[in-house]
Amino acid sequence: MMNNFIHTSESLKAQDGDFENYHYLLEDGEKYQLSKGEKEWLDMVTGRYSIADYILDNSEEDESGNLVLTINIFDMSLALLDDGMFPKAVMLSDDSALQAIFFYSATE
Repeated sequence: MMNNFIHTSESLKAQDGDFENYHYLLEDGEKYQLSKGEKEWLDMVTGRYSIADYILDNSEEDESGNLVLTINIFDMSLALLDDGMFPKAVMLSDDSALQAIFFYSATE
């Protein structure tokens, strides 16, 4: 049974602790709504980095026009490897929830 819950930057950051933040480790099929800043980053890197292609290939707009990414760990990890900064996305702030998702969820 698929969970229809969509993670947001706010919902994930609200769980942050002082040590490890493994709540950013998402599994295949989980959904994440990009924040305004993350969407601006995506617009900037589209056509330049594999991670942008991954996001666009695995996202759809919801009824409110928000971009919602469906996690695919294998494809995400390949894109991050291809861009040469594994397990982080190029030019994305370390303070963003999306960067934390990449960091905690990607596998080699």
